[in-house]
Amino acid sequence: MLQELYITNFVLIDRVTIKFCEQLNVFSGATGVGKSLVIGALHFIIGGRATSDIVRSGKDEAMVIAKFHVSDKSILKQVRRISDNDAIDEELLIQRSVDASGRSRCRLNGIPITVSMLKEIGEILVSIHGQHEHETLLHGINQLYILDDLGGSAALREDFSEIHQRYTEKIKVRETLKSNQQERKQRIDLYAFQIDEIDKAQLRTGEQEELEKERNILNNAEKIYNSTASCYLRLYESSEAVIPRLKSVVKELQTVVKLDETLQRILETCNQALYQIEDAAFSLGKYKDEFSYDPQRLENIEERLNMIRKLRVKYGDTIEEILSYRDAIQVKLKQLSEEGTTADRIDDELHTFLESLKQKGHELTKRRRSAADKLAPLINKELHQLGIPHGRFCVRITSPFFENKENSEDLNAHSYGFDQVEFLISPNPGEDLKPLRKIASGGEISRVMLALKHQLAKVDKTSVLVFDEIDANIGGRMGEIIGEKLSSIARSHQVICITHLPQIACYANEQWKVTKLVKDGKTFSTIENLSNKARLEEIADMIRGNEKTETTRKQAQEMLRDAKKKIKRVKEIKDNLATNEHT
Repeated sequence: MLQELYITNFVLIDRVTIKFCEQLNVFSGATGVGKSLVIGALHFIIGGRATSDIVRSGKDEAMVIAKFHVSDKSILKQVRRISDNDAIDEELLIQRSVDASGRSRCRLNGIPITVSMLKEIGEILVSIHGQHEHETLLHGINQLYILDDLGGSAALREDFSEIHQRYTEKIKVRETLKSNQQERKQRIDLYAFQIDEIDKAQLRTGEQEELEKERNILNNAEKIYNSTASCYLRLYESSEAVIPRLKSVVKELQTVVKLDETLQRILETCNQALYQIEDAAFSLGKYKDEFSYDPQRLENIEERLNMIRKLRVKYGDTIEEILSYRDAIQVKLKQLSEEGTTADRIDDELHTFLESLKQKGHELTKRRRSAADKLAPLINKELHQLGIPHGRFCVRITSPFFENKENSEDLNAHSYGFDQVEFLISPNPGEDLKPLRKIASGGEISRVMLALKHQLAKVDKTSVLVFDEIDANIGGRMGEIIGEKLSSIARSHQVICITHLPQIACYANEQWKVTKLVKDGKTFSTIENLSNKARLEEIADMIRGNEKTETTRKQAQEMLRDAKKKIKRVKEIKDNLATNEHT
């Protein structure tokens, strides 16, 4: 339930705190005093449109704070999911503000949330029924939802919707596979060719660099051979060769080192140099003797490098990239090759989904027809009580899929099932039943909405119901009946209602008076909770206006007393019925 509503700097409201009761809360007051501002503040706090226009003139920011107590565990679970906050408990404190620039801020229990989150949470907590909200009753999908609420089919509808979504997605996948079949075959051929081409090349990492080095050697073979041969000659074989002369130096030093030991280090250095040069000469000789020039090998290298160059143009700048590309298209080839199997598997899945949709859809249709059979006489009775004595109401359900015996897999279904629902009404005797959207006046729609809410009160989980302009275009006699209905609904829901009729106001558990005054050149709307005496005066005002008399006051007192008796009598009857049902 909504426990408190704090409003500040909201249009004409300067600052007010409203503490609601659990049952029927009524707001009254003369036309134009600002009763609609209460509904506006409720719209605002549950995610309605916010503009800078609602900020009171001369103020920087408008703010509304709502305190809710939620005991229903399923509703709390939804609020936690939407807000992504598992710490949410039964006490909800929603705060929303908008500044003069139009920037809005929202908080839930002190934690910032988005407007979309607030709106989704608000739809769970509060249902506002005004002139525009009545219009939603004219849409077939909303009429279908009403049947599902009455028949307890909402969960089954959600199951159907989930399967329908998966079925639709699979249909799209299958169609994509079919439309891309030729392209898939072409891609399979292309990938297979590319893999074969790369595999035949038998590339090795680093191979290109090795081939380029070998090619460089073969291209300079003559120069390399001549140079190594010349160097070997000068080191070892010529008359002026380095090694024989260095050996002579070593031999001569050995003869004098005994005379002067300081020459020992120089001798060792020469010996080491001799060994190293002899080793170099030996290596040069071996290299020279083994060196060979093979023109065919050079041609083979050029062909190999040219082949690698062509593969690089197609598949990557390096051999590593070419091999990586090959591995990637191998995966794609496998996926494409499996798509044929996937298509067959999808057909099997579609068949399974279709059978499940048929089964659940058939059950939905059965429940909806049963709910419609129960709803029609109840609404007819309500309409008779609400001033449409000859009114006839029924529900038309069409299910083309099941009505066509030759139905196929081409489903004529929506996410909510196979059914189309239409509420039909004939408000006057002798008139044919016609869709509610084509025949009903605003007053008739309001009464049908009230009748539906009265019958659905037990299954509607929204804890706060708000009725705005419920008394539009009706008289006092009908107002009393509507007051009784609202009081009955308030036994299972918290109800907030704005009314001009004393016949409705006298059924309130709490009544609030909205007035407008001018102070220091500024206009204010004030909201006052009425005590017993003040409430009696307000009911009298609603009967006669400023010309009220003692007779008017007695009439008001009688209306309040009669309403209290009726509420008590209805409570006793319902309690007795509940006891008998339990027994």
